Amino acid sequence: MIAFFISIIILAILVTFWLFFISKKQSIKQVPVKKVDISFKNVNGNYIATGNKNEFIVKKDDRFEFLVKDGEIIACKDNSRHSQFIYYKEA
Repeated sequence: MIAFFISIIILAILVTFWLFFISKKQSIKQVPVKKVDISFKNVNGNYIATGNKNEFIVKKDDRFEFLVKDGEIIACKDNSRHSQFIYYKEA
């Protein structure tokens, strides 16, 4: 009889811990990454920026592309000559 009550108490404690962890897991919310999707024109050409806040690509007239990471241009690509980015410095 005592073993039955002890097993009921242990089961209740396990269920309590399980419910606690499920409620904590649901309360953690992921912050969505801010997207970049901008286009504009001026006398120098057409510009399109796509990506996310921390890393995006700026395209100029469908020829040049600039890779921007953390607010710094780290690479460029001339689409008429190259298929890959050329980085300004070693990462």
